[in-house]
Amino acid sequence: MTRHHMFTLAAALVAALGLTGCEIGPVNLDDFFGTPSVEEARAERRESLAPVVSDTSLKQAGTLTVGILGTQSAPFAITSTEGSQVGIDLDMGHALADELGLASVSFVPVSDVDSALADECDVVMGVDAGEGGSATVVGAYAQSAVGVFARGDVSAPIDASALEGATVGIQEGSVSAVTLDSYEVSTVHSPCANLNEAFDSLEEGTVDYVICDAYAGAYLATAYSDIAFAGTLDDPAMVGVAVSSPELQSAVQTALESVQSNGVAGIALAGWVGDLPTLTTDLKVTGLVERADEPEPAEGAEDESESDASAE
Repeated sequence: MTRHHMFTLAAALVAALGLTGCEIGPVNLDDFFGTPSVEEARAERRESLAPVVSDTSLKQAGTLTVGILGTQSAPFAITSTEGSQVGIDLDMGHALADELGLASVSFVPVSDVDSALADECDVVMGVDAGEGGSATVVGAYAQSAVGVFARGDVSAPIDASALEGATVGIQEGSVSAVTLDSYEVSTVHSPCANLNEAFDSLEEGTVDYVICDAYAGAYLATAYSDIAFAGTLDDPAMVGVAVSSPELQSAVQTALESVQSNGVAGIALAGWVGDLPTLTTDLKVTGLVERADEPEPAEGAEDESESDASAE
């Protein structure tokens, strides 16, 4: 089996595993392809990998140590019932290591980008551009935005008029709820305890839309046949990889560009978020008008209001 064939099979497995989400535990490739061929492929892969970074730039020689933020959730990082992690960030970590010529990958949980890169890992996945602290965030393998999801045949982006008077499934107090309330559009909120409940309501027709994180929504939408992405409420923020080592910055940037151009990143993403398109400003719901800031109360207005209340 050639390295190309091994790569194709691995990509197919990424897509298959992604559709099942956190119910999937570790998979033994030998069960799929037979011990001899897989062992040959593994040996060939190890022999053909040529590191493009020096061991001095890595926390562990010959290994890419990848930090996974504890704030990450589905579909970027999901803990299975067996305790192992799967998700977009892990798939991309493996792809990066391959492009860097490193046969070994180690994933570690982290809470702070700067301290993690200083002491624990070589890169941190899933960092919004501009939020890497003193580190540099390279690439953009995903985007962060508030998404709108609808039932039936819809094309993104919908117009804000479609939301007027609509019932939306939403988690009160969430970033999505705050974003929705920042616009001059009248909707009826149908509070939900979690997104699973919201999408069940959308499927049943008791709500018209679900508004939530775009990637989380797309991940859940893969379980339904008639729920589609309808646009975003805000401009997307780019999500990339935080790196502090100057040598690694250039190498990781090149590696990310490679996995995006050769289709590997697309395969990994499709396994988790289906046909969710790359989020751009062109997919933002049209016709949205930002709500004007409440005017500052005039001097003495508070006292007058309290007087009126007392009089009543």
